[in-house]
Amino acid sequence: MAGAPSPPAPGPGPSPASVCPKCGTPAPAGARFCNACGSSLVVQAGSSTGTLAPANAPPLDIREKVEGDRGFLKRVQMLVPGFRGYREGEDLRAADSILRREVADKVKAARLTVENARAALSNAGQFSVLMDLSPLIADLLRIEGEIRSAQQGYTGFSPAVRVRPEQLDRLYEYDYGFAQAADTLNRSLGSIPTLLGGPAPNPAGVPAVVATARTELSELDAAFKARLQVVEGIQVS
Repeated sequence: MAGAPSPPAPGPGPSPASVCPKCGTPAPAGARFCNACGSSLVVQAGSSTGTLAPANAPPLDIREKVEGDRGFLKRVQMLVPGFRGYREGEDLRAADSILRREVADKVKAARLTVENARAALSNAGQFSVLMDLSPLIADLLRIEGEIRSAQQGYTGFSPAVRVRPEQLDRLYEYDYGFAQAADTLNRSLGSIPTLLGGPAPNPAGVPAVVATARTELSELDAAFKARLQVVEGIQVS
């Protein structure tokens, strides 16, 4: 007796586009968000432009969808303690606040690391390296403030909100990209104290870390803008 047919092999996963499908700006290799407009560069299977939602896709109650969408949600929860997602009986705006507060705190921690490094380098007379730190501190402070003070994204949501399933998938994916970008930035700048301390200080290695951090900061900024666009684009029925 023949066995049940094997399920089809999964197709290739989403891959970043080389040019932003929205504004046409060239994108660095591997980038997931456009540095110019913040749009997603991920092209979904069967699409050449990154369009996610077919116009006739049936709406789905957020409470019916959330339990089945655990992949990116679980990843966000690993990065953001206390984040439970957009669940029935909870204030969706509160979930947004938890996420943004955690990300802003990570940016603040990164900024404090750089400020402490600046003080240590100044005390050691390493003035040539200081020129790289002040602009970075200013940008970290700006982005931290933007994330903390952003208008609540879910003011139009209610327990009866209905979103399309691919929109909820997309929202958790962008939540994860947003939180992950902050985590990556914080870890990169966290290596500076090691370069300045210990038995063999290496302040000459700081500029390379700063250059990497500036790229990661741009990616965080793009992820933040892209997430705002996703939230604002959700259609409430």
